Amino acid sequence: MEDIKINNNDREMLSGALSLTVSVIIVKIIGFVYKIPLSRILGDEGMGYFNSAYTVFTFFYMLCSAGIPKAVAIIITESDTKYGKYGSDKSVSFMLKIAIIIGASMSLFLFFGSKIISEMIGSKEASECIRAISPSILFVSAAGVLRGFLNGRKKLLEVAVSEVIDGAVKFIVGLAFAYVNYKNGGSLSSVSAYAILGVSIGAMISSLFLFVSVNISKSDEKAGQNSTFVLSKISLIKKILRIALPITVSSAVLSLSNVIDLGMIMNRLKASGMSEEDAVAAFGNFTTLAVPMLNLVSALTNSISVSSLPALASSFSIGKKEEFERISNKAFSGVAFFAIPASCAFMFFSEEILRLLFDDNSAKIAAPLLSVLAPSVIFLPILTVCNTILESTQKTKLPLISMCIGLFIKTVISFVLISKRDIGIFGAPIGTGACYAAALVVSIIFIRYKVGMKIKIFAPMIKYLILAFIIIFPMRLIYIYIESNYNFKGSFIIISMLSAVLYFLIVHIFDKSCKKFEYKLIKINKKIKSTL
Repeated sequence: MEDIKINNNDREMLSGALSLTVSVIIVKIIGFVYKIPLSRILGDEGMGYFNSAYTVFTFFYMLCSAGIPKAVAIIITESDTKYGKYGSDKSVSFMLKIAIIIGASMSLFLFFGSKIISEMIGSKEASECIRAISPSILFVSAAGVLRGFLNGRKKLLEVAVSEVIDGAVKFIVGLAFAYVNYKNGGSLSSVSAYAILGVSIGAMISSLFLFVSVNISKSDEKAGQNSTFVLSKISLIKKILRIALPITVSSAVLSLSNVIDLGMIMNRLKASGMSEEDAVAAFGNFTTLAVPMLNLVSALTNSISVSSLPALASSFSIGKKEEFERISNKAFSGVAFFAIPASCAFMFFSEEILRLLFDDNSAKIAAPLLSVLAPSVIFLPILTVCNTILESTQKTKLPLISMCIGLFIKTVISFVLISKRDIGIFGAPIGTGACYAAALVVSIIFIRYKVGMKIKIFAPMIKYLILAFIIIFPMRLIYIYIESNYNFKGSFIIISMLSAVLYFLIVHIFDKSCKKFEYKLIKINKKIKSTL
């Protein structure tokens, strides 16, 4: 193969995306395995205490991790590009102190207010779990700054390792503590608290790893840095708030929308004539089986957006418009490459995919819902890239506007459709698809007219959609033939693997850019192996 010159930004983006994607897969596997023995130890009631406390934790986690890491990454990248690394090293030290103060305050609030909070959420026995998980907010807050620093320095391998450490420690320590306490005759609330204590310990060890990684990064890069420019503390705080606050509010709005969905969907289903028990079952089936599939693809493709943020911020800060557009288009193409075949697979093989993870009856009910949700699997990752582009230019209020417009449309459509007897719960995935499609259109308009950039988004989408369809549709027909004539149980696994191989080969043959992409991945893989 001829030697292909690899752009440094491309190498760092692909290396970061590969590292984060692998870490997401590992963490998802750990999380799936973790829940099986944990549910056996705790039972439904104990899991109720655990999940109640974890829901409270998730809200505070979102406050600490939604906007701060991105804000820090943008500030670090801009400072390094314009003034050298000395200034950003000083800035991150100050930001870390602020994060520790905020995180400690939130942790103390959760610890001493656990009884009040548990009563507010209607689960008094969950107070022990809330106290056990409260220290994690301190470590998550600090880790947000440290991850942002490493992301800004394009050291995403360390970030990926920290995620795996967090998940592994939570799994091992949480289960061990819960099992020992269970064998010693601890109460159900106590066993649940010991189980969730693993989250706090995992966050602590992960943040310590990040702290060491940041200090190693600083010491390795001090040589040759002669800039002494440092943002004033007031300017730094203002800049963090200007970037992070809209991103955090946007995440809070999305989180709030999920809470509103719970009440709205249930009420509208009952308004259609469905009993409360059937409404609960329909909502649970949709949110437990179909929605996680969307979130899984989004989590895997999100690594491309995260890894492209520093390169985008750097090229924008020094006015390299062509480089900025090139990186953006590569991010779109990379996301489309993975998201579109996943969407087609959910559309044609929804029931077979769900049967791999859930019981046959639940999978059969959720399969049509997943098929209707399939377009969202394309819209959401593309929207994430669009919002990353806007965030990299520090226009962080614009993604908030696009998300609010999308959520408004989702609420209206879901409200109208779900109450119709012939549509019912199918109004939820339709509303979700309309939400992300509308938000995507608005964000594209913002990029065109507020950033002044023409993006190539539809060309790669159409290209990969055609390639995926001409592979997956015939494979569906082959699968139906095999099942109807031979009833071979392993046919779906074989069909899936064959489809993936054919898709890659066809893209490799017909898309010249994929040859460069493959070559870069080979070189990056060698580079990662050499660092391990």
